[in-house]
Amino acid sequence: MSLRTLAATASLVALLPAIASAQGYNLRLSGGIQGVSFRGYKADSIPRDSVVATGNGSLETPTGYAVSCTSGASYCNYWVPGPINTTTPAVAQAALTMWGLGLPGLRVQVNGYATTGFNSAASWPGTSPDFQLIEGYAEYAAPAWTIVAGRKLISGRLGAYGFDGGQLTGRLASAGLALSGYLGWGLAQGSNLLITSSEVNPQSDYLPEESPVVAGLVGTWASPHAELSAEYRRTVDQTSKYFGSERVAASATLRPYGHWSLVGGAIYDMASGLWGSADAALRFTAPRLGVVAGYRRYAPFYELWTVWGAFSPVPYNAVYGSVSFQATQRLQLRVRGEAYQFEDTETSTPLVSIGDSGWRYSVGGTYQFSNAWRAQLGYQKEFGTGASSSGWDGSVTFAPTGEYSIMVYGSSLSRPLEYRWDQSVVLVYGMQASVVARDNVSVAFTMARYDENRERPDAASFEWDQIRFGAKVVMTFSSADRLPLPKAITNRPAGY
Repeated sequence: MSLRTLAATASLVALLPAIASAQGYNLRLSGGIQGVSFRGYKADSIPRDSVVATGNGSLETPTGYAVSCTSGASYCNYWVPGPINTTTPAVAQAALTMWGLGLPGLRVQVNGYATTGFNSAASWPGTSPDFQLIEGYAEYAAPAWTIVAGRKLISGRLGAYGFDGGQLTGRLASAGLALSGYLGWGLAQGSNLLITSSEVNPQSDYLPEESPVVAGLVGTWASPHAELSAEYRRTVDQTSKYFGSERVAASATLRPYGHWSLVGGAIYDMASGLWGSADAALRFTAPRLGVVAGYRRYAPFYELWTVWGAFSPVPYNAVYGSVSFQATQRLQLRVRGEAYQFEDTETSTPLVSIGDSGWRYSVGGTYQFSNAWRAQLGYQKEFGTGASSSGWDGSVTFAPTGEYSIMVYGSSLSRPLEYRWDQSVVLVYGMQASVVARDNVSVAFTMARYDENRERPDAASFEWDQIRFGAKVVMTFSSADRLPLPKAITNRPAGY
């Protein structure tokens, strides 16, 4: 058992006395396992004088693999299929909330999970390290303010961000105002791990020596017809004292009329002096009709200490629209479309013409045969720079009660690639079943068949069909389970 796992286990054991003495608690335990197989390519080389020229002028190995030969090199490189790896990744998660700890307004929240791959030779993404703490904090709430200490996850337009520290929130309920400030040691971007962990970035030479100091402010205002929010976040490297990031964001939701709403917002990167992601959408919602027309801009964000910002990632702008229509009481139809274009890369490619725009659309529908039977069918297609894709998906669900359901489904995906020979077509079909075994226990099973076909003119055209399975169990325990039922009140007619 690793030191990290041992420390986490000790922390949970230390909480047991508090759980026993708490007047209220809610504990949710879940565990899941799946069986998967995967493979990739591995590099190989061959002497240049052993390369064979084909009838169309391409170069191959004597066994039929396409090769790449650099001018003046004595060896040519090529790729061959790697071995098939099979593993069974598993995860167990616990989410605990406790209150009634002797101080009114005090609450403790702990949420973490443990993972394993059951196969050291074939690691699966996300199964290392063995344990990750998502949140673990104590919160004291008063009518006008709230204070939090521990590991906290902040979510907003600037994205989800975890830190170890404290947060103070003040509220003026009569005016709909709230202001929150936080300070602590930041975790890695998009992760529950310390930024110094080797699991976050394999380029250990570029990792910061210490976790950054993070500070931020979040302000909100809410009324029946509008909601406004503003965020500010700064991270500072403890060793160099340089900024790792400094960004500000604003969001707004306006509801001028009953069926209409306007939402949008934007991010400005103060450290780099560049605008980040932004979006705006006009929505109309009625009992049988939903319409959305919008714009969005996506700009990748990397902290200044990383090497990725040196590649000058280029944003793209997109306009989109969607319609959802309840044609009959049983039939719902959906359609969505989007067109996008990348901004100028400020580079020159005189020998190659490369597109900078693309589009995507999807159509679908849901039909409710009865209270127990429901069917769904959809089709999607996308064309962009370098590649395109198309496919369909469908399912039939039988759910007569809330206690169990069975769904059979299928989908396909075709991916022609402009800059490669591969054209991969994958067909997936399977089933999913869920059962509420008891009031606090539910079980789910999944099984799917993957049929793949790769069209390629050389020997590297390989495929591997496989069956994947999964199982999940969820158990909930609450203090309400041990509270006695109130005495029944019987209303008897007079003279009874």
